[in-house]
Amino acid sequence: MQNALYIEVSVVGVALLAIILANQSKSVGSSSLQRQFNRMIYASIGILIIDAACWVIDGTTFRGARTANFIIETLYYFFNIFMPFLWAVYTENALSADSRRVRRRMHLLAFPLAVYIVLLFLNIKNNWIFVIDAQNHYHRGDYLIITFLLAYGYLLYASARAFAKAAKFSFRGEGKQYLTMVYFLIPPTIGGIIQTLYFGMNCIWIGTVIGAVLVYIDMLNRQISTEPLTGLNNRRELLKFLSKETREFGRSSVLALIMMDIDRFKEVNDTCGHFRGDEVLVSVADILKQSCKNTPAFLARIGGDEFCIVYPADSVEAVEWLIAKIGNNISSWNASHVEQTPLSLSIGYSIWNAEEGDTTDALYRRADQSMYEMKRSRYSKC
Repeated sequence: MQNALYIEVSVVGVALLAIILANQSKSVGSSSLQRQFNRMIYASIGILIIDAACWVIDGTTFRGARTANFIIETLYYFFNIFMPFLWAVYTENALSADSRRVRRRMHLLAFPLAVYIVLLFLNIKNNWIFVIDAQNHYHRGDYLIITFLLAYGYLLYASARAFAKAAKFSFRGEGKQYLTMVYFLIPPTIGGIIQTLYFGMNCIWIGTVIGAVLVYIDMLNRQISTEPLTGLNNRRELLKFLSKETREFGRSSVLALIMMDIDRFKEVNDTCGHFRGDEVLVSVADILKQSCKNTPAFLARIGGDEFCIVYPADSVEAVEWLIAKIGNNISSWNASHVEQTPLSLSIGYSIWNAEEGDTTDALYRRADQSMYEMKRSRYSKC
């Protein structure tokens, strides 16, 4: 009866993960990061199936049952480390755009996994990790703790990396998307504690399924809230964030709304085509991301060639410093892309004034007016 319950729980977990995979193939695309997430889901499905097989075969007496049980348990323990390893790799790729740095860290992350695989082979003789007795019953080995330390070591590493990344953005704006990677650790940790204290409880991988569902929901939310071409937040998310920041004003000395649009962008589309226009939009988005790196700035593309930054800053001078930095990075881009049409942005900003009963609409209008005043002054000089 108990075995049947564990098998049913595993089947439900497999079904949930299979639904995620099916929806992934329809809605998320085929990016490298998605493929890595899918590999983690496949590994989770594999371990749930193997876990169910462990309960089915344990204690059976058919010919070769003990050998089959040993092989299945070995696979089970391998996946106990392999899945957290895949999660750590996924986290590294999600946090860093530097492929060389990611590869170096992947090699370091793979070393404990390789050592553990050697231990599993040695387990055939020394029974360090687990034992299958003469009656074909599974028992924990004396050094089973190694498995838990490695598995949770990978999960803790991934959560710590994500937490540090989110902290760079003061846990706001872009930093929020990394918090789900931190929370992923919680369900399997709770499941692991229960399973360690109460042998026979099948909780770790159900916790992992819950964590995977949370990550998938977060991926869907990001799809809804981001603009697909540039990867920046969309207008809906901008207004949502701006409304929240103005309600909670006081955590920063200054709250600025910076608005920008690309000068003569229509000419680029008309003369060079919309494909080139898209390249310009992506280049500007990348420059803005670089300029706002490690700041609490919230970036958005609000339509066409218009971009916005909500910037909680220490002072008006800090806002002007960020605008100057964007201008410098635009100049650097132009200097390194002399064969392409030079980029130019018209930029304006406004400061939230809570004491005078300011509104988000008024803040938006002032920033928009400031931007177009700059644009008119530029064109009048031509």
